[in-house]
Amino acid sequence: MMKKFKLYYDKDKEEAFLNEMSGKGYAMKHFFLGLYTFEKCQPGEYTYRVDLISDKTVEQRNELYDLIRDSGGELVQTWGIWAIFRKKGNFELYTDPESQIKQFRRIRTIFARLALVEFLLSIPQWYNAIQTKEPMFILMAMLLTLIAFVFLKQVRTCTKKITELEKLG
Repeated sequence: MMKKFKLYYDKDKEEAFLNEMSGKGYAMKHFFLGLYTFEKCQPGEYTYRVDLISDKTVEQRNELYDLIRDSGGELVQTWGIWAIFRKKGNFELYTDPESQIKQFRRIRTIFARLALVEFLLSIPQWYNAIQTKEPMFILMAMLLTLIAFVFLKQVRTCTKKITELEKLG
């Protein structure tokens, strides 16, 4: 059993990390608040894929889980807006540029909405911080604004990936 702490908001980076760990002989067993738990496996035994599920209905999610299971894969865990899948050997969830573009557009939309919410939440915090000069209000305003910028960075990353994929198609 091994534990590693990592925080990802970029699904491609998380996939790369999980696949690298699989290549070293460690299969993800569990995830909670940035803490990944791994168990030993054959090096490279699994390929991991991460997919956005928050914009799917329960029925659509169950169809996706069944499709993965029917293809020999498994749902390892869901966490927040994401689902983590694995399969022995290689596998892809989105094989053609058009479906990959749709996936990144979905992810971009979620992160744009999250950024907007964070910015809106920061406005009253900034107002209170300016009015009171209280360190806690200043810290909260800065934190909410920072989170919004992290989400905007992911919007930019998705837009870049979409542009690259559109050039291929």
